[in-house]
Amino acid sequence: MSAVQLAPAALSPQLPAAEVVVPEIPLTDLVVVADRFRGFTDGTRVHTVSGLVAALRGGAFRNVRTDLTIRLGQGIKRHDKEYVEHVASIHAPAAEVRLLGDIAAPAPRHHVHKYQETNVLIANLARAEDGSFTSDLRIDGDNELLIDHQTGEHVQGLVIVEAARQLFLGAFELEYGNRSPEQHYYVVWNSIDLSFKTFLFPLPASLRARFGAVSIQDPAKLQFTIDIEVTQFGRSVATATISFAALENSTISQIERRKAAKAIEAFLGVTA
Repeated sequence: MSAVQLAPAALSPQLPAAEVVVPEIPLTDLVVVADRFRGFTDGTRVHTVSGLVAALRGGAFRNVRTDLTIRLGQGIKRHDKEYVEHVASIHAPAAEVRLLGDIAAPAPRHHVHKYQETNVLIANLARAEDGSFTSDLRIDGDNELLIDHQTGEHVQGLVIVEAARQLFLGAFELEYGNRSPEQHYYVVWNSIDLSFKTFLFPLPASLRARFGAVSIQDPAKLQFTIDIEVTQFGRSVATATISFAALENSTISQIERRKAAKAIEAFLGVTA
């Protein structure tokens, strides 16, 4: 078998393709999310705070002389924003750095019934002119629902369920709870009919709620249904219809104590 020989003129004077070093031109319109959402990052368009800081310090943006736009995704706190701005001012000195996006304050504790700010999932709660209630989704990277399980690129469904719960609590407090501010109500679920339409990603999203059937004739037990929709970039992510009741705190305490006693008796009877 004869060998095929190449004439010297056919040989490329350049390095083989595998060895050619092509200068990488960094993207200058980026997204940054909390480190908790590292599964969503791709190292080019989407970065975690730690990843972006490492890229800046590594010189990835040192020669950028145009706008460097960094859009804020979920989990970014003011502390993070100021840190990224500081590092960018040193390691991207020729760029016009712009961090875009609001860092909204969480809804107040008396609206969402959460003790820890990190666990509040809604912000900018308001009653719209059409009678609906709106809020922004805000997911803290240290939220209780993420600490033990946040894998893959999308945000887990339990976050949507809890955000819907906080929104109906907030809507109730704004619309009915403030009518008797001295009265403390305990809110309990009756039912939830929830449908997931698509994945929710750690980017800006919003919620809207509207009351359906309302029964407030008995001040000791107010009953409601409420429809909630979660949207992201104009697309419906999830919808829910929730039925709940608001009972006077003294009433629910008596009911709980009575039912707890029966549960204990049943347990002891079974295990005796």
